[in-house]
This record gives sequence, C-alpha cells and structure tokens, in this order.
Amino acid sequence: MSGFDFDDVPNWRGRDVIDERGYAVGVITDIYMDDVTGRPEWVEVKPGVFSHHVTFLPLSQATLHGMRVQVPYAQSHIHDAPHIDPHGRLSADEEARLYQHYGLDYDPASPSGADGEFIVPVDKADVEAPAGTREGGRLRLRRHVPAEQDPDRNRGD
Repeated sequence: MSGFDFDDVPNWRGRDVIDERGYAVGVITDIYMDDVTGRPEWVEVKPGVFSHHVTFLPLSQATLHGMRVQVPYAQSHIHDAPHIDPHGRLSADEEARLYQHYGLDYDPASPSGADGEFIVPVDKADVEAPAGTREGGRLRLRRHVPAEQDPDRNRGD
C-alpha cells in the first residue's frame, strides 16, 4: 500500500498532483472516502485554474513527494479518465468505470480495495446522495467534508 499517513489525507486539498514522470496533473479539490472502511480511496483533481473539468485518481498507489502527491499513471492516461460529475458520491457504475480505467481490481461486494482493519476518523460525510445515483446498488464512496465546513459541528446540541 502507500507510504503515507492516511489520517493526513483529508488535509491534502490544494496539493499539486504529479504523474509518474513528475509532470503536473492538477490540484486536489476533494477527497472521497469509502463508507465501509472510512479510508480515503480517491481524490478529485482539477487540471487547471480555468478548467471546469475534474478527474478522479485512486490513492491506492499514490506516494508523497514533499507537498506533492505522485500517482503511477501518465498525464495523458489521467486526462482520458471517464468524465464523472462530482456530486458528492460515486455510484457503483461510476466507481467500476474508474477502477477499470486505472486497471485496478473492482469487487462491488467488498470495500474499495481496503483491508477492513484500518479506519480513518471522519469529521462528517455528505449524508444524502443526489437523486438517481442508487441504480447501480449501494453507494460506497462519498465526499469528505472537513470539520470547519460543517455548520452543525460547534452547535453543542
């Protein structure tokens, strides 16, 4: 698995991502966690300042190089990834398409490639999935919402 602290991954928003040769891919805009394990599994990356497109990258083989995250894929392969609208959750179909594109094994009945023992404390997860995203079965990957963006966190209810 990767050589980084999974507890730190939610702090990676804004970090640069580089491809296997060190070329710039984009900036991490969001983290997607596995609902079963609580483990960060995918990052959403915006390729450029003026781009409206985002792409998803798996964390399973990512490595940390200073403040940059390196993935073992060519820049062109990353930019050819399936276009998925970032709506807070990935359906089983969207997840399967991404796993296939990156050549990773995918089993919709098990956690997203995680070993089940490791659980990352999660501040808060998006609770409701958008309409029309449950057709492929149970949703497992959801966007991580940082504690400072959670208006209910400091209420003291």
